[in-house]
Amino acid sequence: MQQFVVVGCTHTTASPAEIAAARVPPTLLAKLRDELGASELVYLETCHRSEWYLVYEGELCPGRLAMALARSLAALTEGASRLPPPERCLALRGADAVRHLFRVAAALEALMLGETQVLGQVKEAFRHAAQAGLAGPLLHTLFEQSFRVAKRIRTETSLSRGAVSLVSLAASRLKELLASDPRPVAVLGAGEMAARGALLVRELSPAKEIIIFNRSPERAAALAQRVGGTSQPLAHFPADRTFAVVVAATSANHPIVGGATLAALAPVAVLDLGLPANLAPDCHGIAGVEIIDQLALGAEAEANRTARRAEVARAEAMVEEQLAELAQEMLDHQLSPVARSLVEAFAAVSRRELASAGLGADQLDAAVERLSQRLVRLPLRALREVAWQHSPAVLTTFLDAVKR
Repeated sequence: MQQFVVVGCTHTTASPAEIAAARVPPTLLAKLRDELGASELVYLETCHRSEWYLVYEGELCPGRLAMALARSLAALTEGASRLPPPERCLALRGADAVRHLFRVAAALEALMLGETQVLGQVKEAFRHAAQAGLAGPLLHTLFEQSFRVAKRIRTETSLSRGAVSLVSLAASRLKELLASDPRPVAVLGAGEMAARGALLVRELSPAKEIIIFNRSPERAAALAQRVGGTSQPLAHFPADRTFAVVVAATSANHPIVGGATLAALAPVAVLDLGLPANLAPDCHGIAGVEIIDQLALGAEAEANRTARRAEVARAEAMVEEQLAELAQEMLDHQLSPVARSLVEAFAAVSRRELASAGLGADQLDAAVERLSQRLVRLPLRALREVAWQHSPAVLTTFLDAVKR
């Protein structure tokens, strides 16, 4: 499994802004794969991670491969995309890289332990890579195994039962705010996170006025209709209105709300779901402005993780079982050409030795087949054991020797 590598950054070591800065346009992924010298690539982008899964058989260690990725990102995007410093990057190889993917797919690495959204994101990332010709047979095997272990963990443990997201974590505070303040709610954006925020508001306060602000009038109108609200262009925000709550969830790669705007809206609470943050740095510390963002919800996220720890050990044991299964599958794959070469070699020897036995053609063919299949069992068993205990590289050495 040494050809599997993952590099990138996640919420465990990097800030939300650093994760957002590492994003790369899908059109550049093929060039990135080629520059890194990888044969296959899957790019996973979520709110909490920017990761590249590679099949790489070059000489660079994972850390140096991450440095090469940083250089390539900067060059291909003219500095628009960049990785955090090496000490805040993820760089794993072999079983560690495989284990990481399994844990990501099973939501063991999620900020919200057990959340159900991440598996769909992993599947979508693989689907895009496969359609673009970036993912080949090895990553197909790897990701299929990750889907398998994620499904098993979801089915056989209670990690995902009652799982919560960052949006739902804010529900208790939002409920208080909506009940105590009659003013409307503004939702900035019309994508998935904006929709989740708007739907939560509607669930908590069925009669609350909701105004959707978005760059696309069509998308704003569609979300407004979905939640029973109205819509306006994003450029009109705040439209001479004040709000009890502002849900900021646009996909803009820069802040869209500044401190002066929020100061004029105070008192107001802002749920910032953007990545990078939709609020400018000068929004913090303003009197009468309460900001609920990913960092503010960190303590509640940790409480959620603590409550679910009883099931984590079972889930991690399943990850290790799947890891062993993949290792066996990869070993079988590598053994296949060795087995074919051995069978051919034993068949040739058997045919020469049996040629003088006076057998008919059909009898000779059958005898050669039986003998070569029996002869190959012992060396294959020994090779499997040596490769499992030491390194699959012994199979390549052995195969070269057989061919000579």
